[in-house]
Amino acid sequence: MDYEESVAAHYGSGGVLERLLAVVRRAGADPGNFTPEDLGGADQLHIGGRAATSRVAERAGIGAGTRVLDIGSGLGGVARHLAAEFGATVHGVDLTPEFVAAATALTQRTGLAGPVEFTQGSALDLPFPRGTFDAAVVIHVGMNVRDKDRLFAEAARVLRPGGVLAVYDIMLLGGDVEAYPLPWAATAETSFPQPPLAYSDALGQAGLEVDREAKPLAEGIEFLERVRDGAGPAGLDGPAMANLLDAFRAGLLAPVEMYARRP
Repeated sequence: MDYEESVAAHYGSGGVLERLLAVVRRAGADPGNFTPEDLGGADQLHIGGRAATSRVAERAGIGAGTRVLDIGSGLGGVARHLAAEFGATVHGVDLTPEFVAAATALTQRTGLAGPVEFTQGSALDLPFPRGTFDAAVVIHVGMNVRDKDRLFAEAARVLRPGGVLAVYDIMLLGGDVEAYPLPWAATAETSFPQPPLAYSDALGQAGLEVDREAKPLAEGIEFLERVRDGAGPAGLDGPAMANLLDAFRAGLLAPVEMYARRP
């Protein structure tokens, strides 16, 4: 099994669609026809949830009619949010077949199947021609990607001139990550966090120009504390989240945003 297969196996644990529909039922909504808000953020498994998605979209200039590629689209929460709240047209690509199936089913049930669609595939070999998209987002994906040079080269290839790549990942600030599990990996074998400088170097190698960087660490700690106390989105609890909170508090890891433009 290569490392991409191991990553897909980590996320494809089975029953994910049923668990999300249970969230909808608990919200008192019809699981056959509901709004993205009825999922309560359970489909956006990144630090900050829906609020962070909105912040990234605003900083990336995503709006009505923007053609967006969501690289590592997971359960489709980011893609649905960009379509419903910002008017974008979004295509999501994810490595895990179960996530693609669940994302498609949820999108159909929220009435967003027109502007949002999903494809199973690798971020290192995107199935789109050059210059297809106005913007691309990589949200909590790079920690599972060993070859970031290729990740960003592929993203740059499918962006039109002037297009923006928004990266929001958990990055390494100092030392080595030793405490596992973490939300993206049970062991170090499929965990590849890197420092912001490594990201900016890889973006530059891809021909992209970084024009903004932010590190919302305080917000990240607050978000994980809410999760720990049971006030966060469903599915973001347990030892993995506790280890991540410890790493944030120790200054070992942090959520970092980068925005880069294709000239």
